[in-house]
Amino acid sequence: MPEEFKEIIDFIKSPVFSRSARIGILLVLLAVDKITFTDLLNSVEMSKSSLYSHLKVLEENGMIEIKDVFTLTRPRTIIQITPKGKAMIEKYLELLENYVKKRK
Repeated sequence: MPEEFKEIIDFIKSPVFSRSARIGILLVLLAVDKITFTDLLNSVEMSKSSLYSHLKVLEENGMIEIKDVFTLTRPRTIIQITPKGKAMIEKYLELLENYVKKRK
């Protein structure tokens, strides 16, 4: 088995990358850095409870930070990717890209 493929499999076995929804959340956060819960909910199109569950796993693994902030109109939940989360999703994308290039 090629080494790149083994590394991809190892990523997929981790709690963070074992669900495509979590990868999708990290990809959204990679693009925008931080986002409100509502905007993220609209971006990933899943139920509130599912999104919350996935966010908790990502937070427990140090991939994101969740903060409640108070604005003039109402409280908001802000989700931000951490440096660790950014490095991990970029590494995952790099592994996939390298694997695809070698297959051509």
